[in-house]
Amino acid sequence: MHFYREIKKCMRVLLLHRLRSFLSTLGVLFGVVAVIAMLSIGEGAKQETLEQIEQLGMNNLIVRQHAMSEEQRIQALEQNSRGLSWQDAIALKRHIPDLLHVAPLKIVEATLTSASAQFSPEILAVTRAFGEMKALRLSEGRFLCDLDQSERRLTCVLGYEVAKHLGQEGHIGRSLKLDNIYYEIVGVLKSIQWKASKNQAITTRNLDKTIFVPLQIDHQINSAQAQNRELSEIVLHVRDAQLMENTTKLTKKILGKLHGGYENYQIVIPQELLQQAYRTQYTFNLVLGSIAGISLIIGGIGIMNIMLANVSERTCEIGIRRAVGASKRHILIQFLFETLILTLIGALLGIFFGIALSMAIGFMAGWRTIVTPWSILLALIMSAGVGVCSGLYPAYQAATMDPIKALRHD
Repeated sequence: MHFYREIKKCMRVLLLHRLRSFLSTLGVLFGVVAVIAMLSIGEGAKQETLEQIEQLGMNNLIVRQHAMSEEQRIQALEQNSRGLSWQDAIALKRHIPDLLHVAPLKIVEATLTSASAQFSPEILAVTRAFGEMKALRLSEGRFLCDLDQSERRLTCVLGYEVAKHLGQEGHIGRSLKLDNIYYEIVGVLKSIQWKASKNQAITTRNLDKTIFVPLQIDHQINSAQAQNRELSEIVLHVRDAQLMENTTKLTKKILGKLHGGYENYQIVIPQELLQQAYRTQYTFNLVLGSIAGISLIIGGIGIMNIMLANVSERTCEIGIRRAVGASKRHILIQFLFETLILTLIGALLGIFFGIALSMAIGFMAGWRTIVTPWSILLALIMSAGVGVCSGLYPAYQAATMDPIKALRHD
């Protein structure tokens, strides 16, 4: 009976030890889950921002018309600044030698008569240069040409979704009605696969949901716009991204002279937006990594406490090992190795659950999450570091224990 009681006692001690060991890994597990999940969210946001900026064009410089109040408009007119105009586009093309394309455009307020109330495509008045700059691909027909502009032809090109919405009426040779004027469809674009922007600083257009008309005829669509000759944007396509800084300075100088020093426009540089996004992302990752690191440190403290308890419970074992010839170094390595194993078990489980949590967040919240190899490697390195640091003190306590006192310990 005494033998069975001893067996049960040993089993209870063993199970208790295993349970405590498992619980000690939970802190590391949750810390690694936090590292993987947070960095995957950050990486997903970074990739989305990069794709949105690339839609603007990394070699592009965009001059946008400012929305002004009536008072600001009067002040601008007093300084002989009438907003972005065709003359601005001509001057920029003439005086900046590094430009491949200058693409002025105007947003036209008009309604597609045959469309349903839920479908309202954007109407852009553009030139041939816009299609060349964006490298727009056509599924049928052609893009707008110089003759459409100079001869004021009533032609249009449809984005992919517009043509799909119109069905049989969305093919070349057909006509569509914008307000009270019919336009002949001369081309239909292939899908651009536009990605919506969640960043207010980055404004992109869904060209799939756009109707393009020649720039010179936009005032014919709506008589109320006939007096307003301002452009909405002028997009400058630079020959080389390295020349962007010089092009920006020239653009500011030219527009400053043409507008009498009154800045009723905004210059958007996708390259600068990308750099800002990278800086923001770096700060974001640093904050997330710090939070996850704190979780790992807390987990490390839990492992250290468990290992100290193990050292206390295994005092007799330590004494026996020292008595049969084990050195302090052997005892130190043994307990450090045990701590490292516990930490890595928690880390591996954390990586698995971290990837699963990242996928769940992406599915349920609609956020883009990307688990990168470097985030997994970072989690493993941090876990190993926490394991070694948290195991040093318990291992030292075990290694410096007096073997004679350890053998006498009950």
